[in-house]
Amino acid sequence: MYLPEDNEQMFEILAELRVYAAMNAFTNLAEELDDALVLLRTEIRRQEDLAGSGCHPSMDKR
Repeated sequence: MYLPEDNEQMFEILAELRVYAAMNAFTNLAEELDDALVLLRTEIRRQEDLAGSGCHPSMDKR
């Protein structure tokens, strides 16, 4: 199984899948992948904010 090496690579994979879905008329899948891309950016930003504040992400209980 292939796993992305970093967050940017994960973003690129999801973006490419989104383009493929859109080009092949998988409208619902393309929309779900749009949502996944937004969520990924949100999670990356959250991790960066936590790292900047000295907190460990696993200690965040929301």
